[in-house]
Amino acid sequence: MSTKITCVYDEGSQPGTPLIGAKGTSFLIEKDGKRILFNAGLRDRYLIHNMEHLEIDPASIDVVVISQSNPCASGALNGLLKGREAPIDVYCPNGLYGGRSLLSRGVGLSEENRSKPVFHDIGEWQEIIPGVYITPFYYDAKGYGETFLAVKDGNKLALMSGRCSCYPDAVIADVTSHIGTKPTVFMGPVLLEKKKKAVAKVYADMLCQIPELYINHCVGKDGMVNLRVNLGLAGVQDFYVGDTYDLK
Repeated sequence: MSTKITCVYDEGSQPGTPLIGAKGTSFLIEKDGKRILFNAGLRDRYLIHNMEHLEIDPASIDVVVISQSNPCASGALNGLLKGREAPIDVYCPNGLYGGRSLLSRGVGLSEENRSKPVFHDIGEWQEIIPGVYITPFYYDAKGYGETFLAVKDGNKLALMSGRCSCYPDAVIADVTSHIGTKPTVFMGPVLLEKKKKAVAKVYADMLCQIPELYINHCVGKDGMVNLRVNLGLAGVQDFYVGDTYDLK
């Protein structure tokens, strides 16, 4: 049985469909009968819209993983919770959904949804279901931290990002060491919007060891061009809302 990965939320969407592209990131991972939502996107209405048109019932989601505090990953959890009654396990940074305030980056949940999430702190290696791992935090030069998701199926391993503002070399090395398999696919954003060509070259040199690259969200138009200058036009693929990938 293969693992299926679907893009649910991104700036781009499949043309000729009712799917909406909007700022943010979210993926659905379907593995061994379980459904994991990796990040939730920014706006409730776009997450709900795309899930409806992709025929993803919010009540069918078993686990949510929010990789970081950035609103593009965390903002639309309310949208998912509105569509379900049963509790759901949510893995996220400690205190992220504690509520908004002038001194906090917390994301507010509506009153009717506050009792639905069962929160689990992230920050250490965790295998949330067999073959699906949350990494520790990795930090960029400004001290911003995020986690990654690693999904293993047989000899294949997908390393999934929600932002990747840090250089990915340490992540790739640690995932390989911890799981015992080198990533065969990198999927998700790398933060190259408004970055210089030299920065894209460093990312390209680190990512080139992974055979398949599917990049989206905050890579930006120029960032994608700069990656392709280094890795070739076919070396970096888009991954828009509605696109799917079978990990097998």
